[in-house]
Amino acid sequence: MDLKAAVERYLEVVKDFQQPMHLSRFGLSKEELESMVSAWDEDYHMNRHFRLMGPTEDLPGIGENAVHYLINGVAYSAIVFKESIRYVFE
Repeated sequence: MDLKAAVERYLEVVKDFQQPMHLSRFGLSKEELESMVSAWDEDYHMNRHFRLMGPTEDLPGIGENAVHYLINGVAYSAIVFKESIRYVFE
C-alpha cells in the first residue's frame, strides 16, 4: 500500500485528520503493516506529518486488548495523520 492509498483509507475510516485510527484498520498483515509504517517513521520528510500512538495512550474506540505493532522496535497501536500529509503527494 502506498502512502496516498493509506491516507485515503485513513480518511475513509476516521473521516477527518487528527483522529486516531487503529493500525489494523489498514487491512494489512502484521508484517506488511510493520514494514510499511517503519519505513514512513524512518523518513524525516514523512514522519513529521503523522503521530504514532502507543498502547498505553487513551484511544477512543480501541480496546485495551488491541493488537500492537512493532514499528522500529517500539510498540504502537494507532496512527494520527496531520492534514499536512497532503503536501507529500505534490
